[in-house]
Amino acid sequence: MTILVVDDSIFVRQFMKKYLLEINPSVELDFAASGEEGYDIYVEKHPNLVITDLLMPGMGGQAFIEKIRKTDKKTKIVVLSADIQKSVKDEIAALRVSAFLNKPINKDSVKFIAGLIEE
Repeated sequence: MTILVVDDSIFVRQFMKKYLLEINPSVELDFAASGEEGYDIYVEKHPNLVITDLLMPGMGGQAFIEKIRKTDKKTKIVVLSADIQKSVKDEIAALRVSAFLNKPINKDSVKFIAGLIEE
């Protein structure tokens, strides 16, 4: 199982690394700080699960997801965002994401994501 975490917050990337590996030590993790960097890793590695923030410098999460969905309808995508506006959630849901989790993230968020790994 490979997971790509795309978030401009180093705290979020470190938090996800610590707790995802604690839950499943055999998972392969890759990290990116922007949508552009994340897309390059996505193209190279085709992860089973993508976890992305929405608001990032450069290519934001929504554009990143749209780019993935142009060629890949199946990869599971989880959105982590502090933006909880209904219109934003509706736009993201239309991109067929697996989940939309509100920031700040916590151990329960990671446990939920770990459940997606098992599916």
